[in-house]
Amino acid sequence: MLNIYTYTFLAMPDRSLARQFLHEAQARAIDASTDLEELRALAKSLLSAWHAQAEMSKRYGAKALGLTIKD
Repeated sequence: MLNIYTYTFLAMPDRSLARQFLHEAQARAIDASTDLEELRALAKSLLSAWHAQAEMSKRYGAKALGLTIKD
């Protein structure tokens, strides 16, 4: 079973050695997976996380600037 959830996703341009190691471990776990359904589920999970992060960033940025967001 693909087990990358034991690590925190860290996608920062200037990563520490520990973060680089975790990234590589996760990438290798993905590369080693042969279960298409599992990879699809992971992709959908990451897509949902990306959209949630984008929405949170939009709201946080607007709040920091004193702007109102129209939904």
